[in-house]
Amino acid sequence: MCGIAGIIGNQVPDAEGCIGRMSHALIHRGPDDAGSSVWPGSNRLAHAAFAHRRLSIIDLSAAGHQPMSTPDGLFSIIFNGEIYNYRTLRRELETEGVTFHSHSDTEVLLQLYVRRGAACLKWLRGMFAFAVRNNDTGDVFIARDPLGIKPLYYHHTDKHFLFASELRALLASGLVPRRLSPAGLVSYLQTGSVSAPGTIIQDIRLLPSGHYITLKQHPDFTLDAKETSYTGDWLASGNGLAGLKRPAAVEALREALKESVRVHLESDVPLGPFLSGGIDSSAIVALMSAVSKNRPRTFSVVFDEERFSEAVHARQVATIFGTEHHEILLGQDQLFEMLPAAVAAEDQPTMDGINTFVVSKAVKEAGITVALSGLGGDELFAGYPTFRRALRLQSVTRLPGALREGVSAIGKRVWNRSRQQHKLWQLLQSDGSPGVACKVSRQLLSNAEVESVLSEEASCLRETNGNHNGVGSLLQGHDVINAVSLLELKGYMANTLLRDTDSMSMAHSLEVRVPFIDVEIVRFVLGLPGDWKVNGGRQKPLLQDALGDLLPHEIMNRPKMGFTLPFQYWMQSRLRNEIESTFVDDEQFESLGLRPASVRKVWRQFLRTPETVGWSRPWALYVLSQWCAQHQVTL
Repeated sequence: MCGIAGIIGNQVPDAEGCIGRMSHALIHRGPDDAGSSVWPGSNRLAHAAFAHRRLSIIDLSAAGHQPMSTPDGLFSIIFNGEIYNYRTLRRELETEGVTFHSHSDTEVLLQLYVRRGAACLKWLRGMFAFAVRNNDTGDVFIARDPLGIKPLYYHHTDKHFLFASELRALLASGLVPRRLSPAGLVSYLQTGSVSAPGTIIQDIRLLPSGHYITLKQHPDFTLDAKETSYTGDWLASGNGLAGLKRPAAVEALREALKESVRVHLESDVPLGPFLSGGIDSSAIVALMSAVSKNRPRTFSVVFDEERFSEAVHARQVATIFGTEHHEILLGQDQLFEMLPAAVAAEDQPTMDGINTFVVSKAVKEAGITVALSGLGGDELFAGYPTFRRALRLQSVTRLPGALREGVSAIGKRVWNRSRQQHKLWQLLQSDGSPGVACKVSRQLLSNAEVESVLSEEASCLRETNGNHNGVGSLLQGHDVINAVSLLELKGYMANTLLRDTDSMSMAHSLEVRVPFIDVEIVRFVLGLPGDWKVNGGRQKPLLQDALGDLLPHEIMNRPKMGFTLPFQYWMQSRLRNEIESTFVDDEQFESLGLRPASVRKVWRQFLRTPETVGWSRPWALYVLSQWCAQHQVTL
């Protein structure tokens, strides 16, 4: 796990200073080593520079230093992530006559690209963002993993091309104006995070998951950057499991999960899992115990507010598997002290992520460098209410449209006091598609509410942002449950959960691995019938059956809680003055294209009726204001 950055272009003033600032902005991602390579421009090639910050995980020796080049100097790579099947790939390359000079997965990736080109991506099992330069032609190849576990941002003009692991590194270059993207702002207001490929900054783009860029230089030194998807086929076709009976699929899934956890344990540094007490994190601990004899160190965040704490369940799992369990007590005072650092750690503003910041800080301080997370379990195994909501919605939308319109109109007048009720009437008036079910379920502010808080200037500037979840035609051929899985994987998980996990954990130089969304697991589960994942009225029945007797009945069948901080209560007490001081800063909100009076109305409504309004709406506005102030970003 590392941080990478690069610059290509002849018209970059002080390019070495620029790449140095970008590298320094990524130091938290890789405190163990730093490296850079600069290729001065010539009458044939554009100037280029690569920088790398290393968090040593595999092959801790100097042989893993980056940028890394082939022995002949023809190709150079910078790489962020882990390739879990690198040992297998190494053996295959050795049969082709390749000699290796390190034990790192970076060298395997470099040599695989040299021999396979872009086709190398289909062989990779891991999380990654990397760039390879052909030092003879000046062409650059940049790629991101299929599920978007590792980020890669870029900025492209007719003069230069910049890329980095974090948006903030691009800002540090001094070459990107600190201008708020109106489209990114709207996306943030709608969902609480900015949907890829857009970002909160104008003219910075997030390379979509499962895509690569080929950057070619023309004779006049202009740069052509072409984005290409490489995951469409396998996401659309599943994995050829049609006709497989459920018992056989359950057994195969169990073995696949064990294998995924086994390869995710590959590490030359201390490793331990997050353990919330829910079925997903508990499953990771259970699977670890099945494939490893090592006693894991587990970590949980607990609260004084028992309604939000899963401490008793996490302790039960820790006792069953004999882990060395650590509890991190988080109260209002501790959060207040950490809040500025937590917001500063966000690579883009987000209404989520503080919980990951807290647990990552404690895990790193305990001497752990790699953590395992149960992230992705809800998306793959139908753990969210969205899945059942989408099924019910299909039934409801068979009713005549006029009847649904009438019921919705009445409901909005007489029973519309909460966010959930408001969303219910939106769904009733919709076309009933899985896309609508996901969109409304994940909605922070409705379209009308977004327009009410946007200033006239922001509304005029707003364009169709082109943000999408990257599935499109892939939904064809999938049943409702698998369609929702794809939408959640490419939507909420990619745009919020994975992005927050990356930035908040790397703020503490901690690598987080996610065995559930291993590429082999995702292909396997998407190839199974959706009704296997929701039948019987149980939580995640397919996952439960695959785990078998690894977890006790009371853990697998207790009601889902979700890992949420007690923000509703804290924002009315210890955090209230801090947040209120932000909502009275008219000048700050005006600089972001928001109407101060409308923004304050959201805060006042929350204080009056917190149960019905919800904490996430004022919290998201608070975070947006703080993040933009810290990074000097304005409309």
